[in-house]
Amino acid sequence: MPIAHYGVLAARAVDRRREGASDTPHYQIHLVDAGGTHFRAAVNVESQQAPSELLYLVDEDFAHPVTALLPATAAGWTALPSRAGGAALDFVRDKLLDRSAMRTLPPDLPGADNDLADLLDRQVLRAIDDPGAVLYVFGQRWPAEPTVPDKVFGFRPGNGVHDVHMNQGNSGRFTGDDGVWQDGALLIHLPGESRWTAVFLAFQSQSWHTDDRTGHTAGGPLPKPRGGTHRPHPAPRS
Repeated sequence: MPIAHYGVLAARAVDRRREGASDTPHYQIHLVDAGGTHFRAAVNVESQQAPSELLYLVDEDFAHPVTALLPATAAGWTALPSRAGGAALDFVRDKLLDRSAMRTLPPDLPGADNDLADLLDRQVLRAIDDPGAVLYVFGQRWPAEPTVPDKVFGFRPGNGVHDVHMNQGNSGRFTGDDGVWQDGALLIHLPGESRWTAVFLAFQSQSWHTDDRTGHTAGGPLPKPRGGTHRPHPAPRS
């Protein structure tokens, strides 16, 4: 069945944590909405299935009708119905990204600007430094844990969003998460610069040929990712 609690979190980023040394490495983002509720976004930087490196695409001048459907402020969590015509995302059925432009990156390496954590750092730190920036984290919300502090940032109650990646065309034990119009992503609105940045992530083990009803792999060859080389992104605009 599809993921259970799909939606989008609109909030301000206040901190981040790189976690590369674990069984399931994630890039962790601490966010706070306009009402003062704290959230953690857990963003995968490595796959549990081979190949381990994720596909990524960063669009630093993202233009798409979905941005007009999102809350204008850090409004917190909004549940989204998984269907066309609203704010729900679908990498296969919507014109969100150019699949052929995706590349692969290792999760976390010594040195600068050479891994997926570095790439996320570049975008998230820019948002943390900009008091007007709002992050929109698409994915699945996990239930609030009133008696348990967040395991990364320590706020209480524990609360957050994960599955911030493509959520269809899975294989093996992850096929139960398949669905249409329920893909995860990170959008960053920079109103002072009048622009949006989008970060899209997918696993190389996922198929881009999926059933229009179930999101399961529909057969046919799995498109091969291009390259595997990392090209530094251009310097931030002034």
